[in-house]
Amino acid sequence: MTRREVEEFFHELSREWKRPARILLIGGAGALMMGGSRPTSDVDFEVRILSRGDFWEEFSAKVREVSARTGIGAQFAESVDRWSQISFLDYRRQTRPLRKFGTIEVRLLEPAYWSIGKIGRYWDQDIQDMVAVFGEKRPFPLELARVWARALERSPRSTQLGLARRQALHFFRTYGRKIWGGSFRMEPVEEALAPRRPIG
Repeated sequence: MTRREVEEFFHELSREWKRPARILLIGGAGALMMGGSRPTSDVDFEVRILSRGDFWEEFSAKVREVSARTGIGAQFAESVDRWSQISFLDYRRQTRPLRKFGTIEVRLLEPAYWSIGKIGRYWDQDIQDMVAVFGEKRPFPLELARVWARALERSPRSTQLGLARRQALHFFRTYGRKIWGGSFRMEPVEEALAPRRPIG
């Protein structure tokens, strides 16, 4: 799937869905729109229907119709938080507009917040996406580490938190210089990610 195909999916959806809605694009499709190039076959997103009333089933039906017509799968939920054991913090305040399709506004998470779920899962495809997006957007590594640290500190305690912290450190150690060059320093990142409380 290409960036153009992602946009075509939402263009087709806007032809079927006429009520105001705000969509937050995440996952591999979000990475694609931020400079990634890894192939993905579906779109993952949060949707907030901005009309009064319960239109969830109607919206779901329209998405299924568009998916069948375009061949692009879609997974969506009312809250990004439902997809991760790691807190996404105040993620709805950390977005920027991508494009409007009719009554549908599509937005992207800022890279640090988009990556919270990926550092928690840390599959190979997640690593590829983060390397590509961070290489394109170049967030400050220390600020990125601080966002991940806050997410860990504000999540319910579980064994997943200790694992996610180790994965975060592994990511910086393995890809830090590749992404940020020779000026990258690991010590401030390690300090930022040091647990302030037991996390599992």
